[in-house]
Amino acid sequence: MNPGIARPLLHTVHLLTFIAVFVSGVLLFVPGLRVAVTGGYSLVIRQTHRWGGVAFAALPVAVIAMFGARNVLLAPAARTRRSWWQGGHVALTILMTVLFTATGLVLWKHRAVPESLVDASRSIHDWLTYAAAVLVTAHLTEVGVAALIARFKAATPAQSHL
Repeated sequence: MNPGIARPLLHTVHLLTFIAVFVSGVLLFVPGLRVAVTGGYSLVIRQTHRWGGVAFAALPVAVIAMFGARNVLLAPAARTRRSWWQGGHVALTILMTVLFTATGLVLWKHRAVPESLVDASRSIHDWLTYAAAVLVTAHLTEVGVAALIARFKAATPAQSHL
């Protein structure tokens, strides 16, 4: 397989599964919105959230296993401010994915674990959602600013040094 598609594939898989769990999670968390969108409680929303969470954790692992961690996670040789941001973003995304998965499993199997662990997991899962919303906003802002800078540089004629 072409290792050049590893990162875009990982990004796409993670994006699509994140959208599924984020939207279904918001609908589960905000009853008024759920009623407006679906007319009430829906088992489909809960199952979408649960199985979307499984895909959110498993599919990136499958992509990394297919292409090898080096091809997917190796940082670029040039250490620019942007590459530092991207490396930190990837590390934070991995950490949050692990925490989302662990707390989600506890919530899914809530009858098999102590109630105090379920309560802590729910709280952590909720706060991770807020943090993910901030991280996605920062990511989209960074990508937009980088695109504007690239366009500006492309439109500016090169300066000749006399």
